[in-house]
Order: sequence, then C-alpha cells, then structure tokens
Amino acid sequence: MTHRRKFIKQVAAAGIAGTVSPFAVFQKQQSPAVPGQGFNEEGNSLYVGWAVADITPERPVALIGQLHKRISESVQDPLTATVLALETLDSQGGKEQAVMVSCDVIYIRAQTQKKLQNAVAKRLDGFEPAKLFLNATHTHTAPGFIDGEFYGLYDTSDNENIMKPSEFEAFFIERVADAVVSAWGNRKPGGFSWGLGNAILGHNRRTVKSNGTARMYGVNDSDFAHYEGINDNRVQMLFFWDRNKELTGIVLNTVATAQVTDSTNHISADFYHEVRQTIRKKYGEDIFVFIQIGAAGDITPVSHEYTYKRAEVVMLKRKGISARQELANRVLQAVDEVMPVVRDNIDEKVVFKHTVAKVELPVKNPPSPPFYFTDSVKPAEFHVLRLGDIAMATNPFELFIDYGISIKAQSKAILTFLVQLSCQHSGYLPSERAAQGGGYSAEKYLVGPEGGQKLVDETVKRINQMWN
Repeated sequence: MTHRRKFIKQVAAAGIAGTVSPFAVFQKQQSPAVPGQGFNEEGNSLYVGWAVADITPERPVALIGQLHKRISESVQDPLTATVLALETLDSQGGKEQAVMVSCDVIYIRAQTQKKLQNAVAKRLDGFEPAKLFLNATHTHTAPGFIDGEFYGLYDTSDNENIMKPSEFEAFFIERVADAVVSAWGNRKPGGFSWGLGNAILGHNRRTVKSNGTARMYGVNDSDFAHYEGINDNRVQMLFFWDRNKELTGIVLNTVATAQVTDSTNHISADFYHEVRQTIRKKYGEDIFVFIQIGAAGDITPVSHEYTYKRAEVVMLKRKGISARQELANRVLQAVDEVMPVVRDNIDEKVVFKHTVAKVELPVKNPPSPPFYFTDSVKPAEFHVLRLGDIAMATNPFELFIDYGISIKAQSKAILTFLVQLSCQHSGYLPSERAAQGGGYSAEKYLVGPEGGQKLVDETVKRINQMWN
C-alpha cells in the first residue's frame, strides 16, 4: 500500500470531526459575523472564530526529533493546526485582535510564521497580521520546515519521493492560511470562562548525581541523588461559548509535550490525538481542542518516568488501554472536574489586550552549540495577552519549568498561561542549576540563565502593565 493510500485510509479511520476529504480544511459551520452587532453591544464584545487545517504530509517525510534519520512509513493519526481567532470591539469602535494557531509539529520557525503572516495579510482586510502567532505541541513524529537545518542529520535530498522540509513548509502555509481566513471569517459573538484542574501528565526528566552533575532519566543510577526540578500537574483551561452558551472549543495548557510514542516511524500527533478524540466523544464532535505546552524544557510525559514505569505498564494491561489513552483520560477527568463550574462563570464582556514584544536577549557561549540552526534572539519575539482575569505569554524556547513558575508567581493575573515553542525556535533555555549540572538539554543552548532571567523580567513587566 502506498504512503498516500495508507494516509487516506488511516485519516478516515481516525475520524477528524467535520472533514469533507482527508486533506480538507474543516471548521464548525457558522454564518459570517457582523462586528458590532449582537449581544453586549455596550462595552467590550468578544468575537470568537475557530477552524482546523489538516497538515498531514501527503508523501513520506523525515521525522524530526530523534538523533537518527527516520522516514515515515505510514500515518498513525493526522497532524492538525487548530486556529482560534479573537477580537473585541468597544462602543467607540476600538478593537483588539489575536489569531493563535496550535500546530502538531516539533517547533515553530520564525520564517514560517512570517510567511504565514504575509500570506494572510494578502487575504484579510481589517486584521493586523503581526497579531498572528503559532505554537507547537512538540511531537517528534512530524516533519521540519527548513532544508539542512540539522546539518545533514535528516537529509533526504537524494530521494525525490520524500517530501523535503521546504516543501512541507509551503504545504503547511497554504493549508493553515486557508484555516486562518476561515476562522477569522467565522467570528461570532461569544463568551469565555476559565478553569484550573489537575492531571498527572508530565514528570521532571533531569536527575542529579551524588557528585552534582546531572543527566536525563537517571533515577535508576546507583549514584542518583535527587530530581533536579519540580513537576507541574495543573491543567489550565479556557472554554469558549457561543451566544446560546453552547461550548465551541477548549484551550488546554499543560507541561506535557507530545512525546509518548516519539520513536516510531509513523506520522502522528501523539497522545494529543487521543485527547481530542476523547473530549469530542464526551462533549460533541464539533468541539475544537486547542493545545498549548507550558514551560516544559525539563519535563517529559509520565510514560517515560522510571520509578513507577513497570507498575504503570501492568496497570495499562489491566485497563486494556495504551499509555496515550491513559493520558487522554486524565485530561478528560480534569475537564470533567471543572465543567460544572465554568458553565456558570461565562464572561461575555471582557478586557482584551495583546502586545507583540521584541526583546534582545543575551547570547551565551554554551559548552557546545545546538545541533540545529536556531532562530535569532536579536531580538526574540513573544506575545503577551490579557483576556479578562487571565494572562497568556509565549516564548520561543524549550523553557525550563523554573522560569515558568517564576513568571506565574509574579503575574497579576489570576491564572497565567505560558506557551513555549512559539513564534520561533531558539533551543533550550536551561535554569541556573541545570546549566551547572550539565547534560543533555542543559549544555547545548543559545540563551543561558542570564537571558532566562531577562525573559522572565520582560514577560512579567508586560503582563502586569496590562493590569495598571
């Protein structure tokens, strides 16, 4: 069976809600919005639009994320890009905007985001393209965007049957631009609510030895001393509702990257595919599920954690489910936990602010440079948003959790959503203690702890300015 035929068969089996064909952009069908009309005409009215693009490659690709070349053999489940378009209009005609795109890829490249902004600018009037930003779920079973960015590690230039990263980028931009235009055109009056739940999804993967050095996954070493950092088992959620208070979509923010089955030769969105399926089965097949990954540079899914791994495997067999489904079930339980209260706390009049920040971060010479091209941090781009009592802030790194906790603790927002691997890709950003311990993820970097502190300070400053 050819790669394309396998893809068609498996996408059909996966059952993405609303697809017309395996390669179609799909969205919840709505009539066009008329800004300024609808409920809450006084004050700030919120308009919400959704769409999803299927970004699954139509040919074999090199799968990025392991330190050896893997060529995709089939499609385990489809890759998608979910679009959330937001706009507020006040009684004087003032407006604020944002278009966010969550992508089943390993990272976002600065050039890719810029190309998408340019493509959208040609097709949308009244939208400021700089207010569009992308984030990645960090699946290791998807292609990259730039030819040669890993210094030949994943080179496939000798095989014309394999889709090159640059070809995937063009394909990606075309599909996602269509979805952005669709989501923006589908803006309708709506409201939002927020929730905070719990789910054990991620685990700190860095361990410290008795001599003070560190490495990943060393808990079973005889000289193991302690874990280097903490975990974060919170699930942060945003719920969006239509004018009839019917749920249209959910934003899920966790520290668990899409790396449960990251070593296969199959294209896959990893366990977030099961997350979407599980939520839609419970709450409606047309519900949009938007994934954000918080500060998770030193975090791995709990399926990789060793202490309880043997027992977890036995428990999965007893339950008759996969590790991916187990994590999806935990996310669903977190959603279920808060759903009764978020339905009763929908904000229809909101304060919405969006700042696009560009800050120069100091570059530090690490023990060894990253094994891939990094996007410049001279300057680095990040976005800061306020939506009611909630703040959201992006960053272009695999950001260690210490920085995330520091930002959240100093934020004036009731709840702060951090979104890593957004706008560009500038590698790991290790904490001070991680850089001292060394080891993978803390020795190959562009920006070190000094730059990490500046990122924290600049992010907190911009968040808190929105409450002044």
